[in-house]
Amino acid sequence: MALKPGRTNARPTAPYRLEPFDPSQAVLVASWVCDAHEAYWLAPKTAPPVTADDVRAWSRPGHEQLQLVPARGRIPIAYGELNVLDSRRGLYWLGHLLVAPQRRRCGVGAALTSALLNRAFSNYAAAAVTLVVFPDNAPARACYYRAGLREDGWEVHYLPPYQRRVRLLRMSIKRPVPAPGPNF
Repeated sequence: MALKPGRTNARPTAPYRLEPFDPSQAVLVASWVCDAHEAYWLAPKTAPPVTADDVRAWSRPGHEQLQLVPARGRIPIAYGELNVLDSRRGLYWLGHLLVAPQRRRCGVGAALTSALLNRAFSNYAAAAVTLVVFPDNAPARACYYRAGLREDGWEVHYLPPYQRRVRLLRMSIKRPVPAPGPNF
């Protein structure tokens, strides 16, 4: 499937702010992974259980770790990464998107995804942003869809901790095209 221009449809992120990840919050973020199945969906190349050391280890060049915090709070409620795929072509990908269990199913995941997309397009002039998701992870797929991502094909990944290959759904969005202004 080809990339198609899209708009970000998620709710505005005004009640939240996206900020650099504070490594001292790694224990909290790791605690949000409720079971082995969630660990598999979140970080299939990381052997379970997901630990604070694993979360900190996701930091490397070209991987921007970010946290979503309530506008009037200090404790993160969601975590995600904005990663360079091909800087010359303006391609980025999102990884390890995770929402605190008590904040799920109330729009926080779509707000996180939307904030990451906005950062990619406004701060890095991204041409397109992608992510991969397990096809049976319906809540995540719905969240990404609400944020404006669309299905864009399949990728096969080898998962060393599980010694298997899996087929993941790729979702993407191109840089939104501004609406034409009035003709004067």
